Amino acid sequence: MKRIFVVATASVALAACSALSPPDLPANPPFTKAVWLSQNWTPDERFWFHHSSQGTSTFPLPYNWFVALEQPEISLLSTPKPFIDPDYLAGFGFIPSPKSPEGATAYGYTEEAGTRVRGAPGTYDLASFGGNPDGLPVGFAITKGYVDPETGETIPDQVGLSCAACHTGHMVYKGTSLRVDGAPAITNLDKFSKALGLAVVFTDLFPSRFNRFANKLLGPDHTSEQKKALKKQLGEVLKNLGDQATLFNQTAKENVEEGFGRLDALNRIGNQVFVLDLKGATDFDSTVNLAATDAPVNYPQTWDTSWFQWVQYDGSIMQPMVRNAGEALGVTARVNLSNPDRTLYASSVPVDTVFHMEDLLAGSNPLDAPVGFKGLESPKWPEEILGEITGDIDRGKALYQAHCQSCHLPPVNDPDRGLFKPTYWTKPNGVGESYLKLPLVPIDEVGTDPAEAAVLVNRTVKVPGWLGVDPKALCDGPGGETVTETSFAAALGFVVQATINRWYDDHGVPTEERNRMNGNRPNCLQAKMIYKARPLNGIWATAPYLHNGSVPNLYSMLLPPAERPKTFCLGNRTFDPDKVGYVTDCEAGATVIDTTIKGNLNIGHAFMEGPLGDGIIGPPLTEPDRKALVAYLKTL
Repeated sequence: MKRIFVVATASVALAACSALSPPDLPANPPFTKAVWLSQNWTPDERFWFHHSSQGTSTFPLPYNWFVALEQPEISLLSTPKPFIDPDYLAGFGFIPSPKSPEGATAYGYTEEAGTRVRGAPGTYDLASFGGNPDGLPVGFAITKGYVDPETGETIPDQVGLSCAACHTGHMVYKGTSLRVDGAPAITNLDKFSKALGLAVVFTDLFPSRFNRFANKLLGPDHTSEQKKALKKQLGEVLKNLGDQATLFNQTAKENVEEGFGRLDALNRIGNQVFVLDLKGATDFDSTVNLAATDAPVNYPQTWDTSWFQWVQYDGSIMQPMVRNAGEALGVTARVNLSNPDRTLYASSVPVDTVFHMEDLLAGSNPLDAPVGFKGLESPKWPEEILGEITGDIDRGKALYQAHCQSCHLPPVNDPDRGLFKPTYWTKPNGVGESYLKLPLVPIDEVGTDPAEAAVLVNRTVKVPGWLGVDPKALCDGPGGETVTETSFAAALGFVVQATINRWYDDHGVPTEERNRMNGNRPNCLQAKMIYKARPLNGIWATAPYLHNGSVPNLYSMLLPPAERPKTFCLGNRTFDPDKVGYVTDCEAGATVIDTTIKGNLNIGHAFMEGPLGDGIIGPPLTEPDRKALVAYLKTL
């Protein structure tokens, strides 16, 4: 995720404003109550996770500007509503969240009382927790003001996204909104970015709107000089947004629409770190690193992930801290890569907060008695809301054991706890921890769309010599060979690790504590044409399916690829408990998924006639087989 806004510059003529229409949004399905499913987090823990900052400045506006903006509509008869109106932001898929209690540093407890982080000494890091004073949605956080590590300028409070913005799901069924921590979000960041950009443009263009904006920020008694200074600042922001839009429009024809619930996170992180973060460098042209966003993926679920040996859809990253700090950089935490006259790799990433977030997700060692995952739990099918699970569950279980278990491993909730037997886990390391060895399936076997796996295999980047990028230093290697051009995977792994180490050095963190915060794993990377298979607990809450979200529901996953929907729409949060996925009606504002486009292909992972491999993973299923397997998968 990065700062991409489809906006016009401040020189847009008033006559052109009719063409600057805000994006259409699908209607929000009505509900009368909201329910957070029980997943082993307290309300305090959940709220802290939803609104703690990872040091990001996702949207290049001061926080107080963001809350002062109005919705990008043009009306001669009324004043537009606030941009942060919960109903408006819900149209982009964001989940409403309550305001912080007045005077509290965190929801339900004070800084003095604190709350112990599960499995870790001390308390939550409240220094990076700004609460939620304006009632912003889940995943929006206040990044408190800091010194820009690249320029030395003072940055005011910012608004940034955290991992909760993309990894918290919600669905509506018969008047109830189900909220699921760790599930894929159904958000549309492109439409949100466009709407926010237009809100800034309209603030600059329309005097009445700018006057209201100035009154909110400066107070009713502000001077004309203050107002002129604010106008100048607004123009500078618009110019920067326009420059970025021009830059990224170079790849627009090659991009694959992401839309609701999907994002090409890998290429976006690469563009942020190796294009935008290096843009200010002298004698270095970072635009050579620009790549199209052509490999969208469904946001993955996060429960259990902390204990996987390899993470990401393409099984590319071993260390949790590198994964999470890399995500923070991709969501525009600031880092100095371009100014060797200042401290290189200094950043706004609060590494301690990133660790506490992972620790809350992970819980304690799953192989310690009683065995089982002890952090964020996968959601159980809520029969009281979605209805009783009916069908031939025993038949579905037998089908799972015959055709699914070899890749997706024994079910987490099996009474014999077979998943937690040593055969599936690495040997204990020096601190007694083992990690789940997920099968890494070659694409020529599973046969699914190769675009996402190809990103790390094929993309290369250039870097300035002063960064000292040394691929041989990865995975606890000896190092000794700096490069100025290398694979995207190696460059990103090195840069993120150097950023983390810079924070450790600046905060005097001893080696043993660094290892613990890194998840007791080295920074090993791999770039292969593979996709990992993970346990399917909670799979019912993770639509759409396949890594690229190209199959709308579980039932369709069990059809031969030729019979799966060729096109369908995302954006409606109404849940279908029979097919297990979202309703895919193509209403205005929804995202149309065309599965004939590379990056969107719904091929592979097929039950059909033929030898196993080349996309075939099992024999044809009858209609009763499919219904039985869907029923069983609901129980996981």
